[in-house]
Amino acid sequence: MIVIDIEKLLKEEIIISEACLTGIFWNDPNLYALYPEDKIDRKTFLNKHWGFFFGLGRYMSKQGVQVFDDISIVKYIKDLDLEDDYEEYGGFETVKEVMIEVQDKAENVDSYYADIKKYKLIKELVILLGEKVIEPNGKYDYHHLNKEQLYTYWNDKIVKLGLDGDAKYDEHHLLKNLDKVVDQWSENPATGLPFYNSKKMTKICTGWDYGNVYINGGFGGSGKTSFSFYKVVMSCIEKKEKLLVIANEQSVEEFQKMLLITAMGIIATENEEKGFQRQRINEGNFTESEKAKLQKAVEWVKKLCEGEEKLITFVFMENYIIEDVKKLMRYYANRGIRRIMIDTGKPSEGSASMARWERFTEDFKEIYKLARKNGGGLNLAVWVNVQLADSALSHRYLNEHAFGDSKKIKNEASVVFMSRPVWDDEYRGGKNELKVINYVPAAADNKFAKDGYVAKTIHLERDKTYYVLFTTKNRRGQDNKTGLKVLVFEVDFNRNTWTEVGWTTIFDDKSY
Repeated sequence: MIVIDIEKLLKEEIIISEACLTGIFWNDPNLYALYPEDKIDRKTFLNKHWGFFFGLGRYMSKQGVQVFDDISIVKYIKDLDLEDDYEEYGGFETVKEVMIEVQDKAENVDSYYADIKKYKLIKELVILLGEKVIEPNGKYDYHHLNKEQLYTYWNDKIVKLGLDGDAKYDEHHLLKNLDKVVDQWSENPATGLPFYNSKKMTKICTGWDYGNVYINGGFGGSGKTSFSFYKVVMSCIEKKEKLLVIANEQSVEEFQKMLLITAMGIIATENEEKGFQRQRINEGNFTESEKAKLQKAVEWVKKLCEGEEKLITFVFMENYIIEDVKKLMRYYANRGIRRIMIDTGKPSEGSASMARWERFTEDFKEIYKLARKNGGGLNLAVWVNVQLADSALSHRYLNEHAFGDSKKIKNEASVVFMSRPVWDDEYRGGKNELKVINYVPAAADNKFAKDGYVAKTIHLERDKTYYVLFTTKNRRGQDNKTGLKVLVFEVDFNRNTWTEVGWTTIFDDKSY
């Protein structure tokens, strides 16, 4: 239980910020919509009377009250049966005095909000860890730290308690139990989640497995997110795998639109139906036919996920900072979500202590430390979309040099995919026409068949869109340097479908 004198101290230190924030919100009730209840409510306040008035204000705001005065308040106090509490806390005069005082201090709302959140954290830390939280210790003084710094400081302390100096190392004997592990590998194959509608891509790296970081590189605006949505998000929905999406470019509404576009595309392709014009989802005013297609897509998704509406968790980050990413990864991993897609990975914002490429490399080291199976990791399956450097737009062959100065990020990944559109001269009849091979089942009497399959040559027609997928690095199998061919997809962006066509060879021309 929290020590009473500490509780009193904290209440005294935060009371001004609690009063001022409440006064500002009562002067402008529209602020309640900008600071939702899951971020701050009456329980966030240490002083009950300011928590009471703040909560009362939120309730009145929800009822549409735009001006808070003693007359409008009386009605809601009676409706909520709060007359006794209202009188005990001094009634309207208590807030009115503060409302007048903060009339010209609205620009400080974020500062007051941050203080209140900080002291709520301090109270919870004291309950958990005791009075040491408020005791100065060397350079540590809670007065001089913000909420995030306090969280990081005490989180590191707790982590160190659980991990002694040797916990980062897992000792094993390489030659021990070899006969047993062969049986284990046979019975428990190291296969990951298959990519949606992609046997060939899945075969490359045996799927998206835990304990690994996968990088998907693509040029800006070229379909990185669309590709990842079709191959990764749709697979998680189909296989009922929980997924956390950490986004910093597209909103949840944009992802929902992409989900329904993809669903309609899959339905139309399977049934050979006329599709839905993608731009119409933004234009609105749907026709009855369009509404029917959208509703059919909704029902299809519900059936696919079997009603598990919380299967995909979406978190939007206004500012991409690796420490915040790590907190989210830990938080949701502790709640059973061990598949994570980051869209889009980039150097942490606000870091001026090192070059962007160096910061990016360090960020990926932190992501890998959390993803790995051993060494204190959380055994996560992490998929990170990364934008390739514009300088690589002229590269026919893609490898780590397409990351520009950040090429070292590949060191932390088990698998690195990179994609680009097929170039004009690579289509049928072009100077550098790609020879695409797909292996199809052969007739029983075909003497040229190999393992029951025969190679079929496919020409890339100019009235279609194709992408090539490079496997730049692959700890789980071959990559393009060690003999793996480049995978070709036919892409319909209107439907957001990515269909495997076959394999091709693109030689490394050393143009980087």
